[in-house]
Amino acid sequence: MSIYQIKVTLNDSQPTIWRRFLVDENVTLSKLHDILQIVMGWTNSHLHHFIINNEFYGEPEDDEFGDMGIRNESRFKLNQLVGGEGFKFRYEYDFGDSWMHGLVIEKILPAEKKVHYPVCIAGKGACPPEDVGGVWGYDTFLEAISNPNHTEHEEMLEWIGGSFDPKHFDPEEVNARLRHPRQSKEEEQAYYEPLQLDHRIHERITVWSQELPKPQLDLIESLAVRRDMVTLLQYFNEKHPVGTQSTGNLQLKAVREVCARFVSPPVLDEKIGDKVYKLRSEEDVFWLFYLHVLANTGGLVIGGQSRIWKLTSAGKAFLELPSPVQLGLLLVIWWHQEDWRIAFPVSGLDQGLPHDFRKITLGRLLELKADKSVSFEQFADELIATTRFTWPSEDQTFVQDIMRSVIARLVVDPLTSFGCLECKHKTSTRYGFKSKRLAEIRLTQLGKGLLESL
Repeated sequence: MSIYQIKVTLNDSQPTIWRRFLVDENVTLSKLHDILQIVMGWTNSHLHHFIINNEFYGEPEDDEFGDMGIRNESRFKLNQLVGGEGFKFRYEYDFGDSWMHGLVIEKILPAEKKVHYPVCIAGKGACPPEDVGGVWGYDTFLEAISNPNHTEHEEMLEWIGGSFDPKHFDPEEVNARLRHPRQSKEEEQAYYEPLQLDHRIHERITVWSQELPKPQLDLIESLAVRRDMVTLLQYFNEKHPVGTQSTGNLQLKAVREVCARFVSPPVLDEKIGDKVYKLRSEEDVFWLFYLHVLANTGGLVIGGQSRIWKLTSAGKAFLELPSPVQLGLLLVIWWHQEDWRIAFPVSGLDQGLPHDFRKITLGRLLELKADKSVSFEQFADELIATTRFTWPSEDQTFVQDIMRSVIARLVVDPLTSFGCLECKHKTSTRYGFKSKRLAEIRLTQLGKGLLESL
């Protein structure tokens, strides 16, 4: 077996961005595409093709009108198409930004024992961000982030997630990914497992969903938590958004696009007086952040820092489920898998919730009579006492109010979004300030059945 030493260069990049790697001569062009994505640092979120001896090789289904004569890249091995040392060919990625790469076979070498192929042995320069506008757009981007006085300086920094080093290249990072080229499939399986931890819950949800009266079915169809989750998953499936480099959150463009599709689009830019506070991060939009985290925890999506957010097999299956089962599974993820502290992210919960907090809370909820209102403060105070929930503060003046707020944010608000609880608020004056406070909660018939399935 021979090994090809290949140098790939991003055409027209200044300074030049390039990589040198070793690959088995028998690699298919389809596999070589995967390797190039990893070696260069792209996220495989756009179309591509190879140009070898004036022939195009790629995925035939991407040739929508059949006028490019695309040959199936999975059927051709590299050694079938390229010549000896010095042979050159091209690889184009993202037909909009048109990232054209030049490849040259520098050397043909014998394979070495104990060497894992493919392997990257050298390179220079960071991979440009996806959707930056090609080589020329990348130049403008670099100018903007390096110049605080540039009109697009802050906007570009927000778009990239805070920072970007155009010189960054780490062959160890590249080779770690090359050693696990199919990791995403393994991760999909790992992320799918949480929904399979207890098949009895899934069975109970399925049985429960088959006996629902029409009013409850209509309510489920209308609930924003289910509809907006479907919207988010469909957006991922359609757009393949790339996470920011720093946190993996959605980029601001994606945040705005997906929020515009929600049942009740949240306010993203807030004006207070003469000042406009613009959206800075996905985490500024709690509803979207909540749904995204829920989907990630439940294994419906997979992605991360500078990676494409896309659906897993579980996510695709979720979209095909009946609405009641969708709602039930989302509640299972929230109740059994998610860290509830995302709903109240303050330091007082750093040590976590009391032992068996969820179990005790579920039991207390199931003691409520469906369609009968109860005092929220009484419910919260009893739950605080039963779970032995405490709040770390030397000044205990407002601690009980704080803990009630925690119960509202961690228990009542999520269950209200799932249609399990209905709330009644009252305006009152406390500590000299008028405020709208949660006065009563009521367990719904839908909630009774859903919570029993847990």
